[in-house]
Amino acid sequence: RRRHTRYISVTGVQTCALPISVVLALLLGGCVPYYRVPSGAPFASVRLMTSTDDRTTFNVLDPAKCPSPRPQVLAGTGKQLASMGREDTLDMAGMPPEPPSRTRERKVVPGKRLYVAVTSYAAPPADDARCAAGVSFVPQAGGQYEIRYWRDDAATQCSARVLRLQPDADGGAKVVQEPTQQG
Repeated sequence: RRRHTRYISVTGVQTCALPISVVLALLLGGCVPYYRVPSGAPFASVRLMTSTDDRTTFNVLDPAKCPSPRPQVLAGTGKQLASMGREDTLDMAGMPPEPPSRTRERKVVPGKRLYVAVTSYAAPPADDARCAAGVSFVPQAGGQYEIRYWRDDAATQCSARVLRLQPDADGGAKVVQEPTQQG
């Protein structure tokens, strides 16, 4: 078998690239904390989406802790991640283009650049193939965003992008490219 190991590299953090195997070891070893916004603190909302039903994780990295940052789990999707549970909906504007099983809504800390690494793992027989993409952006308090992760079936190509939601009076939203996105 050929092993597809990709490296997480978030633009603007040239000195902090983590091999997927390190992220996997931390995640599977149970020593990765969950990302949370302190209770009562201001927040932005982010809808995390993936194009696949395979296991996908969204992790937050802090470049200030390089060269060995500990990722914090923001969310996970896929059949194998049912134990990560679901938070209550944040009643974000618009309808996600992906089904609920591929979508999570989370709160994030506003006002500073947020680095997100998204990793997915192909289903058998290519279960050792994985693909990762990284993006960063600066969420604003009260803002609503989507991180859309796309991956091909073989987990050989993937990408992530950040979009800003501009709510309208009918509960829908105009979706525009987030100008602070890097990566």
